[in-house]
Parts: sequence; structure tokens; C-alpha cells
Amino acid sequence: MESKIVGQLQPLEYDEDFFESEPYTIPYFNNKKLKIGFVEAKHEPYLSEADKVLENFLNITVEERIKDSQLVFKYYDETLNFGYTEDLDIKAVEEIWDFVYPNEIIINWDENGDFYLCVSCGCEWEEEHGLQLVFKNGSALSRVSGHDGQFSD
Repeated sequence: MESKIVGQLQPLEYDEDFFESEPYTIPYFNNKKLKIGFVEAKHEPYLSEADKVLENFLNITVEERIKDSQLVFKYYDETLNFGYTEDLDIKAVEEIWDFVYPNEIIINWDENGDFYLCVSCGCEWEEEHGLQLVFKNGSALSRVSGHDGQFSD
């Protein structure tokens, strides 16, 4: 199985439809290398559409990530209000990224054929549920939440 963007994909042992790439450079995260997961790579039109979504995402720059800081900070602030996380003493909203650790990218599609690129992250304020960044069609950050399996609010 091969992606036109990231090349050869390897199947996962526990799911015959799930394939992943070798770590690939992600501009949005200062060129950090992350594996990219394709949930139904064997099925067309999934793979060709997933490549388009990934291409959209790879065109998003660090500058866009800085603009997205407010959305991530809002999620942090909401969890802070629940009282089970410590204040990280953030002085500027864009400092929130100092506490976010991207792990992998998964390209999903829903029953309506809409595509969502999801970045699974660890974060210092929500160790149990982590942080999920959702980019509808890979184009723009559309949802910030814990890992709850949802793509939209």
C-alpha cells in the first residue's frame, strides 16, 4: 500500500485496514517527524482523498499554529476551571505549545464521507485524556479536545 504523499505504508498487525507511514516531517509542528495513520487505506476512494487531506495539512505553517494558540489555550483554560490540573503559569497564549507533545496523525472519515485529520498529543494539563487536534479536510484547526472520538462539536 502506498500514499502519494508519504510513500510506502505498513499494515498494523491488529487491524488489517489500518496502515501507517514512517515518521514524516510536519511543518505545523516545527518540522517534527510523526507517523501518519490511514484508517482504511485498502478502500478507495479513502486513500486518494486521505492524501488530499494530508497535502492540505502539510501546507499549514508554524505561523498558522501560532494563530491557533487561542483554541488550544481555551481547552487548557476549560480544564483548569475543573480544578484537577495545575496552573502552568502561561504568560502569553502562544506559550501553550510548550506543553503540547504531538505523537501521531490519523486520517479519519465519517459516515458522510467527510475527512478529518486528527493529531494525537500528550499535554501537561490533561494526562488522562490527552489532547486531540482536529483539522476538517486537513485545512484548518476545527476542534480541540481530549481524546473522545468526536470530530466536531
